[in-house]
Amino acid sequence: MTDSYFDVGFGIGSKLAQGSDPFHAIKRDAADVWVGNFECVTADVTDKKGVAAQQFRVLPKHLEHIQHMDVYGFANNHAMQHGGDAYNQAVGVLEGLGSKVFGTKGARSVIVEHEDCKIAFTGFSLRIDAWGNEPEYWHNPEYWELGKEVRALPKDAYKVVYVHWGTEFINYPSSQQKKFAHWLIDAGFDLVIGMHPHVLQGYEVYNGKYIFYSLGNFVFDMAWEPTHYGAIVKVDFSKEQPVIGYEYVRIGEDYFPCIVNEGEVPERYRFETLNGLITKEENSEEYHSAVNRYYRQYRKANHKDIMNKMMRHPSGAVSVIKDFIKRRF
Repeated sequence: MTDSYFDVGFGIGSKLAQGSDPFHAIKRDAADVWVGNFECVTADVTDKKGVAAQQFRVLPKHLEHIQHMDVYGFANNHAMQHGGDAYNQAVGVLEGLGSKVFGTKGARSVIVEHEDCKIAFTGFSLRIDAWGNEPEYWHNPEYWELGKEVRALPKDAYKVVYVHWGTEFINYPSSQQKKFAHWLIDAGFDLVIGMHPHVLQGYEVYNGKYIFYSLGNFVFDMAWEPTHYGAIVKVDFSKEQPVIGYEYVRIGEDYFPCIVNEGEVPERYRFETLNGLITKEENSEEYHSAVNRYYRQYRKANHKDIMNKMMRHPSGAVSVIKDFIKRRF
């Protein structure tokens, strides 16, 4: 929902400031409950200065015209980018816009009533937080804490857990991730939704329950082609048992998503292909070697994009170069 690192002044946040709706191409039925990950900050305050104060932050007034998600997860590695005061203001802003917020220290889980069912949403992040030592969201919980949380949820609730985890830009999870995902199902969760890699990864059914390892991007501004494809998970509660489905999305040149049919998705980004990669069993050295390979591909596309945007940046080329060097080293 914000301008990012190298497009301050002409990124997503700037488009929202001009009145754009990032969800304009997504059809919403009256009975829908929309749930998503809010991976930025909306606040009037920040602990940053200069161009850093504008990155990953959107003013609350620029979100007022959007038809928002009904429920936002707010446990991710960008949530604290502008400090604790900004984080807490953002929670209040989202709630003031009519959304429930979960994954915070004060609300690890929230309950929603839908189709005569109770649905519980729990959220936490396993990523290192680069902005502070004590995040305001639920961060890196112990197993016993997760077990306690799921046992405290209503027994008749359908329990969904949002996990910010994994490694960026690789299209399949590690062996350790898969074991942890299975533990989450064994602990009592009914559906696992993963995010953070910025690319689609496959899903599997374990003990009758779905695990989506990464849904990719939805509203985002990355240059590399694999980051332009994502998915919406759909859960239908109108039947006797919840029915799981999905739709593919593609991010356009305006950084906003539209739903596309499977035939419009390159085969390498389809679940049919990605699900096959989940069966790969590798030691950590092999996995991280693959991570480095994908990261080099991302960086190559990103460097080209930065060069194209450099002279358009309101702070000028020197500011972009300094920011790039700081982030690189």
